[in-house]
Amino acid sequence: MKRLLYIILFSLLLLSGCEKKTAGYAPASLFQMNGETTAAGIAPGDGKEAFIKAYQDYTIQVAYSDPESQYLVMSIKEIPYQDSISTMIANFFVNGKPVSEETLCEDNNVPPSGLHSLLSSPDYLRKHEVIYRYLRFSWENGAIDEIESEELNYNETFETPCMETQGASSF
Repeated sequence: MKRLLYIILFSLLLLSGCEKKTAGYAPASLFQMNGETTAAGIAPGDGKEAFIKAYQDYTIQVAYSDPESQYLVMSIKEIPYQDSISTMIANFFVNGKPVSEETLCEDNNVPPSGLHSLLSSPDYLRKHEVIYRYLRFSWENGAIDEIESEELNYNETFETPCMETQGASSF
């Protein structure tokens, strides 16, 4: 009987570790560059294996080089790296903390279609520092051709300084 109990407990322990892993928010430090090399050590010329190893924990968006292509979320292992594509890791930062678009909509009770209106609202921007950061990787023939790290500061873009957040984190 003890043996059966141990087997059941061991099985429960194993099963509790089998949760589906979800992609994490990218920290601000991920978007920093040292010359042409990312904070994760990725540089032009690197390929699929290095990219997957460095960024497997983050949500990856993919767009084809054709001008009408939109960025779509895609599994990092299913990305067509041999094609002429662009991959992107992006995050909003509100008052210095990474946050998803879904969380922004839920926390502010707005539909996804109302997100731009929220983030350009002087009322919202007076109370929050909002920055959108991204790393964009251009791919050609299975290798990274170019890397860009950029940010859009909504408070500066819409000329609405954050008045309530003292010491909000800066990049």
